[in-house]
Amino acid sequence: MNTTVNSTARSTGKKKTDAPRALTLKPVHMRKLAAIIDVKGRALFSKNFIIMPVFSLGFTFLMQVLYERASGGLEAMNAYALAMGMLMNVSMMGFYCTAASLAEEKEKNTLRTLMTSSVNGLEFFLGSLIPIVLMTEVVNVLCVFIVHMTMNPMQWAAYLAVTTTASVIASVGGMLLGIFAKNQVSASTLTTPVVLVFMMIPMFTGFSETLQKISMFFFTGIAFDAIANISNGLPAVDAKGIAVLAAEFILSVILFLVLYRRNGFER
Repeated sequence: MNTTVNSTARSTGKKKTDAPRALTLKPVHMRKLAAIIDVKGRALFSKNFIIMPVFSLGFTFLMQVLYERASGGLEAMNAYALAMGMLMNVSMMGFYCTAASLAEEKEKNTLRTLMTSSVNGLEFFLGSLIPIVLMTEVVNVLCVFIVHMTMNPMQWAAYLAVTTTASVIASVGGMLLGIFAKNQVSASTLTTPVVLVFMMIPMFTGFSETLQKISMFFFTGIAFDAIANISNGLPAVDAKGIAVLAAEFILSVILFLVLYRRNGFER
């Protein structure tokens, strides 16, 4: 009889242990969230990550110089140089830095310590994404000044809205990849093909009608075209573009929640 009771207790305990994780069950404590943001924000200035925003700024400056000389100073080319720099920045910062940051936590065995402490999954998720999105947007703003592109307040609002949305989607995508990455090397291996697809297809839309059609379904393609629209005084994103951005944001969050419920932050 005692054996049966003990077996049942162990079985019940095992079921409780194996229960799916829920990212939204626990409330977010602002003090803990602020502490994680501070730690993650400082980590972005380490030698492993600071090279990404610096590279994006340098790439934008290079594109601005090349296109300005090639076009004889056409203002439209400033917008194109900005679009190229923004695309590079969002792709590298969003996908790579987020995935590599999560992989670094695993590599140093600090992730498991955090997750077994009083920090819950949602706090860690938000604390990891917010600094990267903020840094990405700071670089996106600096890129505007590098290419000498002038915008009125409405255009600035549209630019920030589109690029912030793209940054968030890319960062959630990076977190998805980070779940499968065991270390920073594997994070780089996983993110490289994803970055190339989401970055190169919009970049080469001018050379292929097929790529143009494909790019219309990528959030990076929507953001890339939005800059040209802003420069020409047109609405940044049409209804289809808004639908694509919303759908990809919702899809990325759902995929993350599904994977997190199954595996947590470690695969």
